Amino acid sequence: MPSAKTLAALSDWNTALKKTPNAHRQLLVVSGSAHYCKDVIEQLTQRYSNHETLLLGTFLCPDNNSLSIAAYRQILGVEYSLAIVDTFEAFRPNAVLAIAGTVTQGGLMVVCCPDFNEWPAYPEASTGHYLSYGEQLQFSQLRAAILMQFGTDSSVAILRENYEPELPEVIAVQPPVAPPSPFRSAEQQRLFKLITGGQPIESALLTADRGRGKSTLLGMIAGHHMATKAQSVIIPSRYAESVSQVFAGVLLTCPQAKQLDRHQVTFNDLTCQWLPLDHPSLATLTESTLLLIDEAASIPVPQLTALCNQAKHLLLSTTVRGYEGSGRGFITRFIPWLKQHRPDIHHYELQTPIRWFEGDPLEHFWYHALCIDTTSFVINEVESGNSHYGNTFNYEALDKEQFDSPTNRQLLPLLMQAHYQTTADELVRLYDSPANNTLLAVSDNQVIGVLNYQQEGGPLLKDVANDIACGARRVNGHLSAQGLSVLLASTVMATATYWRINRIAVLPRFRRKGIASNLINSLLQQAKFSGVDALTTSYGATPTLTAFWNANDFVPTKPGLKRDASSGEYSLLMFLPLSQTMIDIQALIAQRYSQELLLHPAPETFGYQPAILPFAVNDSIQACTLAILEQVVNGSRSLQHARGSVAWLLETHSEDIAESESKAVLQDFVANSNSLNKLTERYRLSGKRETERFIISHLGRVLTR
Repeated sequence: MPSAKTLAALSDWNTALKKTPNAHRQLLVVSGSAHYCKDVIEQLTQRYSNHETLLLGTFLCPDNNSLSIAAYRQILGVEYSLAIVDTFEAFRPNAVLAIAGTVTQGGLMVVCCPDFNEWPAYPEASTGHYLSYGEQLQFSQLRAAILMQFGTDSSVAILRENYEPELPEVIAVQPPVAPPSPFRSAEQQRLFKLITGGQPIESALLTADRGRGKSTLLGMIAGHHMATKAQSVIIPSRYAESVSQVFAGVLLTCPQAKQLDRHQVTFNDLTCQWLPLDHPSLATLTESTLLLIDEAASIPVPQLTALCNQAKHLLLSTTVRGYEGSGRGFITRFIPWLKQHRPDIHHYELQTPIRWFEGDPLEHFWYHALCIDTTSFVINEVESGNSHYGNTFNYEALDKEQFDSPTNRQLLPLLMQAHYQTTADELVRLYDSPANNTLLAVSDNQVIGVLNYQQEGGPLLKDVANDIACGARRVNGHLSAQGLSVLLASTVMATATYWRINRIAVLPRFRRKGIASNLINSLLQQAKFSGVDALTTSYGATPTLTAFWNANDFVPTKPGLKRDASSGEYSLLMFLPLSQTMIDIQALIAQRYSQELLLHPAPETFGYQPAILPFAVNDSIQACTLAILEQVVNGSRSLQHARGSVAWLLETHSEDIAESESKAVLQDFVANSNSLNKLTERYRLSGKRETERFIISHLGRVLTR
């Protein structure tokens, strides 16, 4: 229980924060036992109404309308005066950034954590999403680094159990001159006039950091279109809650409109409505409909490009830095597509914060603490090409204990600009996953290349190797070990040791200078010295990427069966054998790879044509294939992951399989493996599951014979 003196000091400080006009937002860290933190939370929440309070994390206050850490995306676009993050559940950088973005001017963000001395080694309630099976986190370098920054930033307020409160003076600022209503900034007013006035712009993209009013501005433009152009508006997104600020903007410029519920605003016969991303009406938009997409970087690229192709009138926005996918990655990957296919879409940036004041200490703290503050600097420097570097590159390992060093602070920004899906959450894996390591290419103190890799397989999988090999179990992580074990139905492949390359990135102006290949070669030498069985990597297959990995002696092993939701690409697992065991088994892997492509929905993605695929027949491939098919019959392996094996069996053993109904069914399956509904109709079955059971039963009869 906090002392009466501590509670009185907190009350006085919080009162000053709430009553000071034009006060900056404040970060308060509460550290101690769970009971201590819970008591402080109860004292604070009594001073704010329920609708202006958010509690993210369910460990401390599970019955107090709290949300789990993973639910942070549901509150994007909502505003709070008090936002509390319970890190007893977990410390997730994306969630922290999201919550910081919801706190309004003069508001308070609270981070509750275990005692400072215990937090780096504290076992979080929901930890493990970044740990592979068998791994245990003994000490969090990331949490230790955040603690250091709590203590060195004078703007951070700290309540620590059994210590005197550290409550800095509340800072007030001179607010900017207010623009005419309903605008919150002169910049917002200028862009509204630019897009809607004179020669109106039918389609536009707005990019900004959080809190710049882009969601509200989108709504204001939409409201204007409803009121003056009689246009209906559709807003597709993952969560209905995320459009509340857009609806608020609609009502500012179309005040006669009425909000019926959280999904819809109406004006005369027009509607502005939220729809889920998979709603069928999004495929049949009328020319007069305005499509509005807020936080576009959070939507998978295939869906986003499809929506952009459907809509004649389009308004987009996305956060530049943060947690909805990398805003910079969105710009470097999606914007080129947009320029080529939708040159009518004008791009504008919002710089002025409206949810808080310029120089906001809360935003500054988290951007610096999570290495987001250097993102713009690194990208702009690369794009400008004004910096000069020598030709000498040093290759060195990332020192996880030096989180705040100038070299380490460049790591995340480089990965964010190179990989579309990299967010601040990557910091947890980079610094806290015990088997995750990183090599850096450095020139004149500038990180110009990164290779991140993960150790997989080995003794950690010994107790589950049999279940993995037969397809009965899949554990967290160990992508290479599990993929190759399932591919060959082999326990040996599960317990071999792999170093899988997760990320490899080079700054644009240093590409095609051999830096990426040198990083791979450096890792190769270390792997040989350490007795690793193979290097591997997995990526969305494109001809350019595959050619790069082939040039570095990696060979394809396992094609993905489904397109990735974010990239729209099929994954491809590649490997480079090092040990004699892997070298000896490479021929079988190649045969199984070809077998996997036999009925793949898009074998051309991997440079193969089904008509010319080889049908290898030898003792190794026969034993492997029969083991796989027996696993399907026994129910441990999915039929969909043995389709090529069925095709191989029919092609290579046709003479051995007697003509029968079962053979005919399997031939039907091979001919229609990518459209099982045809078999469902043909054999009058009830659905996909019954169809698969029907096929498997006939496969069992063929194998028995």
